[in-house]
Amino acid sequence: MARRRRLLLWVLAPAALLVAVLLTRSTPPRLPADANHALDQTEAQCLTCHLHTGKRVRPDDHPLRDDCFSCHRDPRGVLHPRPGAPTSLPGGWADDPRLGGGRGTAGVRVSPAPP
Repeated sequence: MARRRRLLLWVLAPAALLVAVLLTRSTPPRLPADANHALDQTEAQCLTCHLHTGKRVRPDDHPLRDDCFSCHRDPRGVLHPRPGAPTSLPGGWADDPRLGGGRGTAGVRVSPAPP
């Protein structure tokens, strides 16, 4: 009987750990299926709305990258990474005082926008 309990523990513990990992992992949101999120646009066009002064500001915990199509999937769930896409663009994460510590893309401190 004790042997069965140990075996059950060895089976259930990894299964519980796997379930916990799958439930807590975060995935980037998919791109909406509209003209504003076309796959043929550049990442700089994404930043017109998603930079720290835009209409839809990126969350505080956004990864320090500006190559949007490397993480955000299209509406069908397909990734479209671009070889050589810059990970830092002018006006992007490095210029966002919340994300990049207020250091600009040239390494110069940028003052936060007034509230």
